[in-house]
Amino acid sequence: MELKPYGDRGLLLADLSDAERSALLAKLESALPAGCEEYVVGYESVLFICSDAMPIASLDARNFCSDAMPIASKPSLCSDVMPITSKPTRSHTVEVIYNGADLESVAKACSLTVEQVIELHSAPIYTVRMLGFSPGFPYLEGLDPRLHLERLASPRNQIEPGAVAIGGSHAGIYSVASPGGWHLLGHTDFTLFDLTAARQSSPNPKEVFALSPGDQVRFQPKEVR
Repeated sequence: MELKPYGDRGLLLADLSDAERSALLAKLESALPAGCEEYVVGYESVLFICSDAMPIASLDARNFCSDAMPIASKPSLCSDVMPITSKPTRSHTVEVIYNGADLESVAKACSLTVEQVIELHSAPIYTVRMLGFSPGFPYLEGLDPRLHLERLASPRNQIEPGAVAIGGSHAGIYSVASPGGWHLLGHTDFTLFDLTAARQSSPNPKEVFALSPGDQVRFQPKEVR
């Protein structure tokens, strides 16, 4: 385990296994290392944002992480990638209108019908691996391998919030208007990012973002009447 300096006040713990990452996140649900103000979850990493007392914070963060690592390092856990949580996992049902601009091209590229694409996309229970690239954008694990596609060679200049998409081995939902290179399958009214809550003097992440790492998501096709 190596904590590396990251900018002026950051400490990065990288290359975590699934079990190590899950165990550390479970510990962080109840406490932060002394000297650390917040943390950011990456795909295989956790970034600690510290106060100005970096040497003290570094030592406390190292001890904090070491306490979690032996739990995650047991062989029985290393072979089991199910999330280790200190609280019940939150589940979300996201209604989707499957009318995306890339629905037919995805079906053709995957040698499937449009109906099969919708069925394969809406069947799994996804896990939020991380939030990234734009505020509240979820990288969702669990996409059927038959829908794994490289991202678009030429990203679109703007995709509207609520666009439901796939890219590589992940599913996702665009949280704000932004450029993007994922394949668009549909649209949802599910709100991922609350700008008003984010503008508060002391914003609560649970109020700003609808999803958190470890949450489960199920897509439900919505009929257009």
